[in-house]
Amino acid sequence: MRQLLLLLLLPCLLVTSCKKATPPPAVTQRLNLNIPSDPATLDPRKGGDLVSSLFHFLLFDGLVRMNDDGTASPALAEKIDLSEDRTVYTFHLKEAFWSDGSPITTWDFEKSWKDILHPDFPAMNAHLLYPIKNAEGARLGYTSLSEVGIHSIDAKTLEVTLERPTPYFLELIAFCVFYPVNSEVDHSHPDWDLQPGKAFLCSGPFTLQEWKHNNTIVLKKNPHYFRANEVILEEIHLSMVNSEMTSLQMFEKGELDILGQPLIPLPSDALPELTKTEELRINQIPATTFCAFNVDEYPLHNVNIRKALSYAINRQQIVRNITQLNEEPALGIIPPVLKRNRGNRAFFEDANLPKARALFKKGLEELGISQEEFPRIKYLYSTSESHHKIAQALQQQWQEAFGIQVELESSDKKILLHLLKTRSFQIAQGFWMAQFNDAINIFERFKYRDNVKNYPNWENATYIELLNQSNEATTEEERFAILEKAEALFLDEMPLAPIFHWNSAHIAKPHVKTLGLSPVCNGFFDRVYIDTERKKTIR
Repeated sequence: MRQLLLLLLLPCLLVTSCKKATPPPAVTQRLNLNIPSDPATLDPRKGGDLVSSLFHFLLFDGLVRMNDDGTASPALAEKIDLSEDRTVYTFHLKEAFWSDGSPITTWDFEKSWKDILHPDFPAMNAHLLYPIKNAEGARLGYTSLSEVGIHSIDAKTLEVTLERPTPYFLELIAFCVFYPVNSEVDHSHPDWDLQPGKAFLCSGPFTLQEWKHNNTIVLKKNPHYFRANEVILEEIHLSMVNSEMTSLQMFEKGELDILGQPLIPLPSDALPELTKTEELRINQIPATTFCAFNVDEYPLHNVNIRKALSYAINRQQIVRNITQLNEEPALGIIPPVLKRNRGNRAFFEDANLPKARALFKKGLEELGISQEEFPRIKYLYSTSESHHKIAQALQQQWQEAFGIQVELESSDKKILLHLLKTRSFQIAQGFWMAQFNDAINIFERFKYRDNVKNYPNWENATYIELLNQSNEATTEEERFAILEKAEALFLDEMPLAPIFHWNSAHIAKPHVKTLGLSPVCNGFFDRVYIDTERKKTIR
């Protein structure tokens, strides 16, 4: 009877199995973006480039997060206590979970932060932890990690002791390098950050769903995120096309929802037309493009040669004809938005050819060579279209000013970053973007030559002393005056030539709505959502 019943049911089962499967419902809250390349790392402890930081903010969270006005507010911290002398912070964690549902603890924070401070750990931003007691000594190898002022009182209470009062400390730890990784997984699966899977545990608004290297990355909403109810997006799809013009074409075809900083720059050739539309949005951000001089390389070890090259740059011409976003020519190293309404002092004159030529002549005399004997210089820059145009402009300006030959060499961003970090260059084009809302973030990169972001490999005892004095200032006015002296000294030595301070520009489809973007341009796309009715109407 059982066999007979199976024979009778078999046709029905076959018919059922042959029916067309019902497709899954379309994801309506999906954001399509484009980035130039793979992130260098998905481990926030090791981050140091813009693309990687973008993912760290989306995949992880920290004790505090940045607000639109540049201040910080609690994130994974429920409550923050500060001692009377303003040197001891006590963070009380809220009930928060990793993406597998396991609890986030203060031990995750303690291990992650102390990992960064280990002398052998590949952390580009270890110096950001130096306000913490004994952190710098631990990183340099002459203090034990157990003496660093980071202690878990219990699973939900973290005590952090500083070297001295640091008024910007909460804004500092809002940066993603302070976001912890899961301590247990990091021990059992040290390569957890290389691919999606069970070992890739997140604490932020999204999880890593798919990663096809040099092709696409797909992020999916994290249901265990403590503010999951505030995240409207279900998925973020990121393609990797390292062409500004192709990216614009993708946007025009409806394949991308947002284009521009902090993803991939808008093509400069298209900016005149884009500025006529309401789609283009421009705002000042704390970022600067510069060319770094390797102070250990002949003939750039000569300060007058460096100053001559910097003074000869026509910055106004570059922002007018190439970048075309009405940027501020950089006649100092601190972006205006970090000056906090204290003006934007010019430390030298733009395109001052008479002074540049006089300094160049003096430099030649000190080198004991003639103009004809001046060696051919190699200038490195990334493969970005806009960077190529800036490099060409500098090549032409220096040739016209001094009659020297400059060889241009473009490089993949990862390779260029490696060359900068290892000081394997003569002159190289780069940029910085402030990681927190205080000018010290720029100054401290050049305090010691062993900082991996001190690309010129420059160090100056008086500069170090001025930065130390700024930490002891009792008023903001006193601190600002000391840092102005440090900036003047830096530009008198000219280890790098600032070119322009950034204006950020992006375009977005009308159906893209935002709850606000960070002033430090971290691209908090978890605050973005899709107006599905508007999208249907446009189609």
